[in-house]
Amino acid sequence: MLAEKPIWRVRTATGDEAWLVLGHKEIRDLLRDPRLGRTHPNPAEAPRLADNPIFEMIASGAGGGDPREVHAGMRALLVPYFSRKRMAALRPRVESIVDAAIDDMLARTPPVDLWSEFTLPVPLRVLGELVGVPEDERDYMAELLDRMHETGEGSSPEDKMEILGYLTKLAARKREHPGEDLITVIAEGLDDWIVASVVCLLLFAGYEGVSTHIANGITRILTRSDLRSAVDSDPAVMETAVEEMLRTANVGGGWQPHYALEDIEIQGITIRAGELVLPDFAMGNHDPRQFDDPITVDFRRSPNQHLTFAHGPWHCIGAPLVRLELNVIFSRLLSRIPTLRLATDLDDLLNPDTIKHRLSGTIDRLPVAW
Repeated sequence: MLAEKPIWRVRTATGDEAWLVLGHKEIRDLLRDPRLGRTHPNPAEAPRLADNPIFEMIASGAGGGDPREVHAGMRALLVPYFSRKRMAALRPRVESIVDAAIDDMLARTPPVDLWSEFTLPVPLRVLGELVGVPEDERDYMAELLDRMHETGEGSSPEDKMEILGYLTKLAARKREHPGEDLITVIAEGLDDWIVASVVCLLLFAGYEGVSTHIANGITRILTRSDLRSAVDSDPAVMETAVEEMLRTANVGGGWQPHYALEDIEIQGITIRAGELVLPDFAMGNHDPRQFDDPITVDFRRSPNQHLTFAHGPWHCIGAPLVRLELNVIFSRLLSRIPTLRLATDLDDLLNPDTIKHRLSGTIDRLPVAW
């Protein structure tokens, strides 16, 4: 499709029409355009990517007023919390969490399901501490997040949005008993519901999405001897390896719903105000106009201007945390368990029968041994 043209008119799973943007340059240009936003002027009538309340929350926005001003204000509030200095200070704690999870794995008799025993709980623990979720409530938070990701039959909108009720109550508790966590920081001057909405979106992106990056990355390393040798022979390669694993990931298909706030002209196409725009980051990350030999996984690829964290004013606020987690996790797993290997055929992991009905489209098991 990309070879023919970079922007297509498509129909989503809900039957709504949308603009699917495949080209790297076109995605970057649109994300820098102030006429593109995440909210819709009439959320009840907004075209949808899928039937999930998370998209209704995005379309509605987290506060009143001009959506561009609200977005800029939220970023100004949150970006310092994910600064390089703060992430450097957080690194020892992330290392401790990862090492504890590896200790738990090594105490078991292999094979062990890396997905359930490591790739899910580690990001959950990191997020729980960063956000300020009490330790004895994190399993419950994980259950609520799982419901949000479900897209199959039997998952109700009420179940998906129960997490908002929980976070609203947690925000109120943090006002009474403040800490040094994210909820305490953003609760100052904001309604509990807005705090809950913002934190919910951060958790939505930072939990199973990161878990899937971990699972995909370690699977790739364990099944490609050349990639394994690259990181084993030179630990410094891990930094560029993480970027390449992010580039070549296909978490959730790479689509994020946006809306035209005004008419936008691009590539001879007019995107009308209110229309749904779907930047396909996964396809943009494989655009041969931007990347030499984009299909090849090259752990030493540089430069690597991938779009996995979006771009411009929509660049993922939590990207520094994700990079930190992936770097620590892959380095620690490979150094502490040098004989780590898959305990099943790769084809078994890719069997559609093992894929859950989830927005991330991820595998649900990853048996390993050593």
